Amino acid sequence: MCVALFSLQGCLQMEQTVTFTADGSGQHDLVMTLPESVLQEIKRSAAGNQTSTAVDPLALFNKDSVEKELKAAGIELVRHAPETIGKSRRVVIATKFSAPDALAKSPLLGSAAEWEFASGEQSSTTRVTLYPQGKKAWAEARARALSMRDAPDALASDFFAKRKAQFDGLDVVVRFRVPGKVIEFTRNLELTGPCEVTARITAEQIKTPEDLVRRLAPRFELIFDSSSCTFPVAARD
Repeated sequence: MCVALFSLQGCLQMEQTVTFTADGSGQHDLVMTLPESVLQEIKRSAAGNQTSTAVDPLALFNKDSVEKELKAAGIELVRHAPETIGKSRRVVIATKFSAPDALAKSPLLGSAAEWEFASGEQSSTTRVTLYPQGKKAWAEARARALSMRDAPDALASDFFAKRKAQFDGLDVVVRFRVPGKVIEFTRNLELTGPCEVTARITAEQIKTPEDLVRRLAPRFELIFDSSSCTFPVAARD
């Protein structure tokens, strides 16, 4: 439901917050704002796609559509509030999930998203990892970014120069709140509270083709103290 919107290169303003409780259940909140002009452009593009997999650009603004997809994934819709703000449209969505496995099926981050929940290296710690575009896409993007650093890609640089203006207005926030003190986290996250980390992707951060490649398929990972939790995790290899 959200995958095509998450990958837009500009004008997108979206904030997602995932809050876990001690038993692994929790809440997933989304706030998305798009200019009306962009919505209409996406709608025209979708109309030109005659395949059955075409994405409805207005799906997130339709409560029945959102609730149907969430219910199929075992997710409870708590709030759905669309509104018009000037020349933009905004939607606020709040959901509840019963366990990490249920969250992993939520369509709000897109069908490509992959979650991993495992024990940390230290005793009584839990590692949470999110690949918004999938683990394979992250690995490929990481390898490509490293190759760009060693040997700049002329075609990629030319493409980036032509499309850079389209990133204007991009502002994506992904926030994680966990039921224990955060111990470690990846460099693309910032500690914004004892039990909270936040990632923010803006147009200003995308200065090179390498920046773009890394941010389109990131990995977000954190380790927290789960000594007082019953958070379910996968067995360590």
